[in-house]
Amino acid sequence: MQKGGMTVAVLALLSVLSIAIILERAWAHRKFSRGVEEFFPALKRAARESGISAVYQMCKANSSPLAPVLLSGFERSGKGKEEVAEAMELAGRRELSRLERYLGILGTIGSTAPFIGLFGTVLGIIHAFSDLAVTDGAGPAAVADGIAEALVATAAGLFVAVPAVVAYNLFVRSASRRMLDLESCASEFADPIGRHGLETEAR
Repeated sequence: MQKGGMTVAVLALLSVLSIAIILERAWAHRKFSRGVEEFFPALKRAARESGISAVYQMCKANSSPLAPVLLSGFERSGKGKEEVAEAMELAGRRELSRLERYLGILGTIGSTAPFIGLFGTVLGIIHAFSDLAVTDGAGPAAVADGIAEALVATAAGLFVAVPAVVAYNLFVRSASRRMLDLESCASEFADPIGRHGLETEAR
């Protein structure tokens, strides 16, 4: 930190923020996945044994990401499969936006950290030449601090950027995959909801 100057301090703060986002998003994606995987079989069993009304009641009482998607479909119940599927798709996009929360910040950290490190490198080189001028060409020891500052800033920039970029790409792919799972599960109920004239307002 002492060798890197202010740019390393900024990068250290970005690193803490990046780690916090990575941990929070990992937890959110895992919770999303488990919510769908555990709720979907229960819904299918309820539909088979008690009918589509039981599915509606379960969705009202559950916090799975699948529940608000199906409830959006129930708001169009009895109006046909296509209209129900359209409502579910819009609700699914809202769930996807929750899944992608903070990823923009993570991507920004990954793309800007190397430039912040490069800025520190430039400052370090300037520092080195200033020291060389002051000491009137005294030797390598005169520029050692400036060169060290430059190298530390470069390394710190890459150290912050690489994990952020890797995590960003992993979370984007994970969100797409989980969204496909959500749509696939919801689509199995589009037809019965579309045919069933469930009076959701009265329930």
